[in-house]
Amino acid sequence: MKILTNKRFAAMQAEIKGYYEGTENSANEYLRRISAAMKGVKLPPFLGISRPEIKHAYETIAPVKGVIDYIADNVGEMFRYLYLRRLRPDGETYEYAPPKLQWVNDLIRHPNDRYNARRFGKAWATNRLLFDDAWVYAPKSIGKNRNPSEMYVIPSQEVATDSEGAIKPLAGIKLVGHANTTTIELKDNGFESFGYNLDDTSFFGSSNIVAAAVYLEVMDKGMRRQDTALDNGGPAGIITPKGDKMGVLPQDADTLEERLNNKEHINRLETLRIPIEYTALGSNPVDLNILAAHKEAVTVLCFLYHLPVDLYYGQAKYENMKEAKKAIYEQQAIPLAEEFGADLCSYLGLDKDGWELVVDKDRIVVLQDGPSDALDRITKMHGSLNELRTANGFDRIEEAYADLPMLPMGVMFGPEVYDINEE
Repeated sequence: MKILTNKRFAAMQAEIKGYYEGTENSANEYLRRISAAMKGVKLPPFLGISRPEIKHAYETIAPVKGVIDYIADNVGEMFRYLYLRRLRPDGETYEYAPPKLQWVNDLIRHPNDRYNARRFGKAWATNRLLFDDAWVYAPKSIGKNRNPSEMYVIPSQEVATDSEGAIKPLAGIKLVGHANTTTIELKDNGFESFGYNLDDTSFFGSSNIVAAAVYLEVMDKGMRRQDTALDNGGPAGIITPKGDKMGVLPQDADTLEERLNNKEHINRLETLRIPIEYTALGSNPVDLNILAAHKEAVTVLCFLYHLPVDLYYGQAKYENMKEAKKAIYEQQAIPLAEEFGADLCSYLGLDKDGWELVVDKDRIVVLQDGPSDALDRITKMHGSLNELRTANGFDRIEEAYADLPMLPMGVMFGPEVYDINEE
């Protein structure tokens, strides 16, 4: 029988698996290979657009703010429905948070004195969607249970990671632009939610706004050029004599300019005694392709965030608000809320005992079938009259025929096959 050292036993108890700390990482060949590149304080990489510029795009470009806020609002709404559960040994039923774990539900409902669950969820989702990572400060208390009593979302553009190489790849984070440069250790003070990044030496996500930067820049330049033209005004065009005619005399030019620019002559036909040519100055929005560029940028944004573009433009397909809500809940809001739940459970160590934070879908009205949905489903499966009556809240008919399937004329089920040509 092999006797474990206290150090080895402590490491097994903590289940340290590579990233936060532990001398066992010295044997991790992968972390040793990339330690030189990740060591020290690292800011997010500049990939065509910096994090302050991503923040500026969110604050100043309407489609970016519109798409992000629409999804984040719905994610925040889902935070109210997060609850703790785990699968029982029978593998079929669930047990819910016992009294000793109710503090987890309370932490989500009231993360701090300023934020409720919905506001906190929107703040977390806004960072997660904009930067592809979100940082939560949730210090564990001192004592036996070490349960955090508060949570805060740290704006992602203010975060820099601190690494000590292979032994402690993610030692913690520092806040950029603040006087105090002390490292905040993540192991006992918070956690990160993030998307995958191909740069394995980076602890930041890979922002969709960076991917859409070219489209957004084209749209922004087009809109700014059009705004400048509207603000500056200037002549709409110039008048020149016909190529084979004499030039316009000064006295005629003054009279012509006054007549054509007089507000009393707007939208009126003018008869001139001299042949002229008119040349328009500048370009209209169609010539500049501003409207097409704007739509293309919106389409790219919606595609990157898995949001139906019809939903953004409010077209007929999504005029039914229930269907629109159901689409955004199922495609974005619920998966993101449950991602936060999984990260929080991992940080608290609850996932080791099988606990998970999931959205209670039974409490969300738009996800439930209405009477018309049940009626349509029963009709398509050729349900019985009693099934239809029960689904609509009516009493059963205690007759044998009421429990038989209702088949349209010409429809028949069974093994018998009849040949219509048989005499």
